[in-house]
Amino acid sequence: MNHARLPALTIVHISDLHGRTRFLNGSLHRLINDWQPDLVCVTGDLAQHPEQLEGVMKEIARIRAKDGIFFVPGNYEREELRGFRKRKYPKDTYNRMKQVWQQSMIVLENSGASLSYHTGKLEVYGFDNSEYGNERYTGEHDGKGKEKAFTLFLAHSPNIISSIKRHELTADLLLTGHTHGGQIRILGKTAGAYKHFHIGAKADQQVGIFAISRGLGTTKIPVRMHCFPEVTIYRINKDEKR
Repeated sequence: MNHARLPALTIVHISDLHGRTRFLNGSLHRLINDWQPDLVCVTGDLAQHPEQLEGVMKEIARIRAKDGIFFVPGNYEREELRGFRKRKYPKDTYNRMKQVWQQSMIVLENSGASLSYHTGKLEVYGFDNSEYGNERYTGEHDGKGKEKAFTLFLAHSPNIISSIKRHELTADLLLTGHTHGGQIRILGKTAGAYKHFHIGAKADQQVGIFAISRGLGTTKIPVRMHCFPEVTIYRINKDEKR
């Protein structure tokens, strides 16, 4: 990706950990730090239940991002899964978890942050669609901001694209997760509720690039098939080769 008003930047996107922080090729923080990221974006679903949160946050605290780690909540920040049953968290439980997140990450709940560089700005806005209908746009972005700043939208669910288009918002990059890429793929196709969504990144007239991560963990059943866990790297104004 290229943008005339930004320096060379590396953005790392992770999503849907569901308590998982170690993989065959290493721990999560080592995999990310190897890229020397400027920004790390985490699009929700850190843990299946509160007992996993401490371990996940210890791992995230080891991530080194020059300009910060940005987080938007997912549905598993609002509810937990025990067996096959979900239970919604009371508000005070959510608020306690939020205090933990804020120790290592910049939490965006229908809010934004601005990063200034010597050549221009990067605007990050996080939609809270951890519960459908909860998302709001409270910024001043009017669709003309792309001339002045690189605009990065974050949301947990790719369903946010409907709200973005309805309100005629524009961006350069939209990062989402939630679908797990289907978690189980058959003949290269997603099965289940999110089969109408793509996986990976595709060009989009409204948001420049619309990306849906396969995520890192699993939910309901601890199985992935033909759908590897994913840490995604976006390099702005950098040679594709590393």
